[in-house]
Amino acid sequence: MGFGRELIESAREAQAIAEGRSASGAAFTPASIDVAALRKSLGLSQSSFAARYSLPVSTIRDWEQGRRRPDRAAFLLLRLIEAEPDVVARTLADADVRTPNRA
Repeated sequence: MGFGRELIESAREAQAIAEGRSASGAAFTPASIDVAALRKSLGLSQSSFAARYSLPVSTIRDWEQGRRRPDRAAFLLLRLIEAEPDVVARTLADADVRTPNRA
């Protein structure tokens, strides 16, 4: 099925759900990751982890205390950190160097 047809079919399905003619499918729940365990395995404080991986320390706290869960992009970043922490840190550091300062 081509993209256009998929899009039209999705729109029809959404309309049927909105009108009560169809039940919605199961909600997708992303996998979770133990951010505190990951951070501790790297021997980093919350603030050091946040700085090393260009994340707000408040976000790290929220994840660790269960107030929020990482979204899909953050989950993928955390999995990359889990697999290759030094590569991710170097890549982010290189990206920061190349990013021009905005005044």
